[in-house]
Amino acid sequence: MDAISVRASGFLDEERALQTSRQDAADKRLASGRKLAIIGGGVVALLVVCSFALLIRAIRRPLATMMRAMTALGDGEQDARIDTAMGSKEFNRLAQGYNAMAERLRNAVADQANSERQLQTANAELHRNSETLRERGSVIGLLGGMSHRMQAARTDDELAQIIKVFVPRVLPNVPGALYAHNNSRNCLVPIASWGGTDVPPEGFAPDRCWALRRGQSHYVSGPGGDIVCGHVGEDEIYHCEPLLAGGEVIGVLYLQGQIESENRFRMNVLTENIASALVNHRLQRSLREQTIRDPLTGLFNRRYMEETLKLEIARASRAGTPLSLVMCDIDHFKRFNDEFGHDAGDAVLQVVAAEMRSRFRDGDVVCRFGGEEFTIIAPGTTADALAGRVEVVRRAIAELTVRHGSRSLGSTSMSFGIATWSPTMARDGSTLIQAADMALYQSKREGRNRATISLIAA
Repeated sequence: MDAISVRASGFLDEERALQTSRQDAADKRLASGRKLAIIGGGVVALLVVCSFALLIRAIRRPLATMMRAMTALGDGEQDARIDTAMGSKEFNRLAQGYNAMAERLRNAVADQANSERQLQTANAELHRNSETLRERGSVIGLLGGMSHRMQAARTDDELAQIIKVFVPRVLPNVPGALYAHNNSRNCLVPIASWGGTDVPPEGFAPDRCWALRRGQSHYVSGPGGDIVCGHVGEDEIYHCEPLLAGGEVIGVLYLQGQIESENRFRMNVLTENIASALVNHRLQRSLREQTIRDPLTGLFNRRYMEETLKLEIARASRAGTPLSLVMCDIDHFKRFNDEFGHDAGDAVLQVVAAEMRSRFRDGDVVCRFGGEEFTIIAPGTTADALAGRVEVVRRAIAELTVRHGSRSLGSTSMSFGIATWSPTMARDGSTLIQAADMALYQSKREGRNRATISLIAA
């Protein structure tokens, strides 16, 4: 047991020595490990710091590149782009995304700029169209006023005055003239001119105007530009526009200078209005002539004579001027009808009417009173002054030899009665007509072919 105890003690001592040695070795290893840990930690920390520095550097460089590109883009440099070689997939993707966004933005800006240009162009076009419509509306308004006045015109002078006033307003700074066919359609006579245009009063033949020949516009924009019309001077820039109504050429609008595009619209509308007004004016004049003219002799009829006499009496009363009236008829007119027929009687009436119309003044109103009787209203003259003109007419008619076809109807004569209106007479003219008629019957009683002045006090 002692040996065992000694042996056990030896084992324990050996165990303690071994434990001690192991403890020392462990302490040494621990100290070595601590040193290694401290050194390794420092190295790792250094590595981490270096890694973070490299990482920050690697991030800051592409970020700075991206910031510069974005700043340039924000300043309006639409071509600013990022190099896709950014050093990492993530930054490469960001660069690609940015470049795609910048490209889309540039396209959008380009599209917007293009849209703005188109919008500006459309706005300018709209403004021009609006201005054109406004001007055309103003022109149409002017033409409407012109058309209404032309419809109300009763004489050619009134129509010419309306054209002179309105055409220069519709076509400003464009001199010109308006020509229309005469009744026989063998001549274009001037109706009106404006802007200092000199027009021949005798007019010109229709075949001298190429617009009338062709039935469409004819213009010369420069020397040698086209054939020059015969009624226009050489080397003149002008425009001739035919006036068409119902498929018929009724006249021509002659304009000096070159007609611009906008003025062409005005000219076309103007010619349509003038052509329509001329046709209506001629129709109204024709209808009026039919109502106031005797169809056989072409003289004014009795209805017109009675209306005119009332107006002239009112005018003479206001102005205190004289007014005289002549009643006359053809002597022995019945024999022409009895011997040669009514056609021969009509021929005598026509010859006598033409002679009286040519012998009396333009201001005198020569009328057919009825049958073979005629009436002449002579404003501004007394019976004594009028007697001289009546005597000239009487002698001229007495010298006439009337023919009907191949037959001679012989000579004829007329008897006249002259009276002057006075304030004591009726204002409807009946008393004046009666006084002239009584003077006429006195001429008949005294042998015919003579003139008698009424003895009723004027």
